[in-house]
Amino acid sequence: MSTAPLLEFIAREHPAFVHIPLGLIAVLPLAMLASFHPRHARLWTGTSFFLALVGWLGSTVALASGLLWGRQIALIPPGAFLPRTVTEKQVLQRILQLHELAALSGFLVGGLCLWLLWRAWRRLDAPVALGHPRRAGRRFWERGVGAGSLLVGVIWLGCWGLSGKLGGIMVFGNEETNRAAAEADAAKRADAEADLPIRALDYASLEPATSAPIRSKSHGNRWQRTWVTASGIDAYRAGQPLPPGAYAVLSTYEDDHGRPGTEPGPLYMKETKADGSSAFAFYWPRVPEARRGEVEGQDGVYWRSPDPHLAACVDCHAKSGAARK
Repeated sequence: MSTAPLLEFIAREHPAFVHIPLGLIAVLPLAMLASFHPRHARLWTGTSFFLALVGWLGSTVALASGLLWGRQIALIPPGAFLPRTVTEKQVLQRILQLHELAALSGFLVGGLCLWLLWRAWRRLDAPVALGHPRRAGRRFWERGVGAGSLLVGVIWLGCWGLSGKLGGIMVFGNEETNRAAAEADAAKRADAEADLPIRALDYASLEPATSAPIRSKSHGNRWQRTWVTASGIDAYRAGQPLPPGAYAVLSTYEDDHGRPGTEPGPLYMKETKADGSSAFAFYWPRVPEARRGEVEGQDGVYWRSPDPHLAACVDCHAKSGAARK
């Protein structure tokens, strides 16, 4: 995905940004505990508020950079805030979901903690402004920041601690992530089309279902020509579902003043699996800059079922019930 250099920098430096609030939030409960000392209540309450303020602002930057980084490395779809998990094998996506939710919970709890500390600090300042002696509270748990603020601060630390632990797992791995990575690598080596739609690129060897390109509004208003395997060409021409193992490919060209242009568009592929289900592929290795809005800003895409980007293809064919569109 093409992004501004500043955003790329912010995304790439997420591991650095996250350590700033994490370190401050880790020492915050100690400062809050120190505020219970009757002689230093105001000093340590103000210190606690300062630590919480900088930590909370830092967590805002860390959240934003983490979201950008997740999108940059394709774990979070562009425009989304959480990863989309389609199968149980998407271990990193599931861990990232928990990582984000823990960080967001910490952000909200941190906002509450910051507000409580502000109130406690103002409360300690109020008697001085009125010319009365400052009181730290008769009971121990009422002194300084108060027991309620301390509890919220500990919960905040717990949220960020969990988020940090999950982040470490994603970076350094554990038994589950290592096993999932090994399985994915083995599956990729066994899948000849993992990185390239070989059969779709060889569309010219299939049976042409149309003698000339035709305009298709449902495929970006491009000019398309349909190619079908020999095992499915008769069913396609009869408007029936393709038999298991058969597939169709649409080769497309961008429109040039009402005629097929020289700029190739994406390749579309629909295949009928052995169990009768449909699988789709979308391949556009070189997306013109003017058309990148159609693919969420990316300069090249290769999507295969069950990629959520193909949901529109699945829905369209499911509603029409037709073998061709």
